[in-house]
Amino acid sequence: MVLFLLIAGCGSLEIPLMPTVAASAAAPNFPSSGVWRLAPATYTAAAAPVWAVTAGIATSEPTVKPTPTLRITHTPSPVPVVPVQYRPRDAGAPFVDSPPESVPCDGQGFFFRSRFPSGVGGSWREYHAYLPPCYGHDGRVYPVVYLIHGSVQNDSHWLDLGLARVADDGIANGQYPPFIAIMPNSGQLGNVSSGGDNSIEGITVDYLMPFVDNYYCTWNDKPGRSIGGISRGGYWALEIAFRNFDLFSSVSGHSSHLRYETDTAKYNPLATYATADLSNMRIWLDRGETDFLRVGQEQLHESLSEALIRHEYLINPGGHSDTYWATYLKDYIDWHTEEWPRERDAYPSCRTHIG
Repeated sequence: MVLFLLIAGCGSLEIPLMPTVAASAAAPNFPSSGVWRLAPATYTAAAAPVWAVTAGIATSEPTVKPTPTLRITHTPSPVPVVPVQYRPRDAGAPFVDSPPESVPCDGQGFFFRSRFPSGVGGSWREYHAYLPPCYGHDGRVYPVVYLIHGSVQNDSHWLDLGLARVADDGIANGQYPPFIAIMPNSGQLGNVSSGGDNSIEGITVDYLMPFVDNYYCTWNDKPGRSIGGISRGGYWALEIAFRNFDLFSSVSGHSSHLRYETDTAKYNPLATYATADLSNMRIWLDRGETDFLRVGQEQLHESLSEALIRHEYLINPGGHSDTYWATYLKDYIDWHTEEWPRERDAYPSCRTHIG
């Protein structure tokens, strides 16, 4: 497998096609911006992308990992308990009425279903969550990643792909810090709206995130908050992050559904990147080389490149399917967690409003 990593530099470059495991892979259409430098990179054969791009302006400044700080922005209130009539009926992950206060230290995180109150899209909305082993034992906060499912899936999608196993293994071997994953259900609203207050954006920013920061031990500040999504969920992750760039440190879009035919420029990441301050946001884009939605993803990559907005763009063997996303799931979680401190004593004390 041959891989090229493109990072910003000086001088223009004509990129020749090189052999890959998937011989039909086409080279991405890189813009002639005069800011590219070519360097080889090494990946394991199982996860080697056909093409990998890091775009932006090169800098010699060292990367400084953020130090967690605690912000209390809400007045303590009783923990909302989901009324019986609003509890989901489907089997699978256990349903809990209210956020757990702790998780046993047995090497396994706790994943579950619950609901949160909302003023948009129904009075209670469903979500799945993952809490790491030993959650709540040391009295400190945890970084949070919000993960959004595809158009025909639901809030169990990321867990179905293997999130809990990947998280447990990474935390156990010290590769990941303990973290919280919140996976909301978009429902039909995720497919018929494009952005704004009465959409998945409004639900996430105005209801879900305040709820999570109030009732879980979260590092409730931009450096401790990340968001990602698959397919239609990739659209929503990018839409939310680009329009609320002060809330998230990182955003990832995996096989993202990006089309002007379905989403107006007012909300579409294909347009909103131009007015967003993305200078302090990490951005990851990836797709399978045969992804039927690749045109929009390629367009966003080219637009970000022309604007000199740093981002990562990977084209891997595969298409637009659960098989593809499950194959690269660990890569996604590796990326989301890599900037967070590993040592628990680096995190401040938790002050939730439980009780």
